[in-house]
Amino acid sequence: MTNYIDCSDPAVKRKINNIIKKLRQGVEIGGKMAIKNLLYNEGYVDLLIATCLGHKYNIGTQGADALDKHNNPVEYKCVAKKEDKYTGSFQFHWLSKNKVKKYRKCSHFYFAWRDGFEVEKIIRVKQKVLMNQIIRKKGRKGSTAGHKSFGCKFIEDLVEKKKARIVYSG
Repeated sequence: MTNYIDCSDPAVKRKINNIIKKLRQGVEIGGKMAIKNLLYNEGYVDLLIATCLGHKYNIGTQGADALDKHNNPVEYKCVAKKEDKYTGSFQFHWLSKNKVKKYRKCSHFYFAWRDGFEVEKIIRVKQKVLMNQIIRKKGRKGSTAGHKSFGCKFIEDLVEKKKARIVYSG
């Protein structure tokens, strides 16, 4: 069932305007730090993850999501808790030849579980552990149509198999 918020209700409208005001304030603070992509493609999520890990956050929209403590490019993927559980998967979208080339430069992929603005867990996986599966799903002839997803359980099982490590618990 779909639910809607009645934005014509004056009390609701005031609350929505307050939300927008606070978002605007956050964007303004980010702008003063040269962070221009805070709301673009959920850039704030990458910023949350980089902060948890002590990484260098990429303030642009191209290239790796961050640099790790050794200045290696890394990629972040995240799932959000919905209705008190994690049911989504980690998405590698637009898998063109160029996107795969970008992923090859990364030393690790970081998979985060978050509840709103709280990161609950981050698992680090070496790029080489997943790269063959990602390459097999890239688009043909340079197309961006390729897509690969990894379920939460799959990533968690890599820890059990000693192919990944939990690097953050909130």
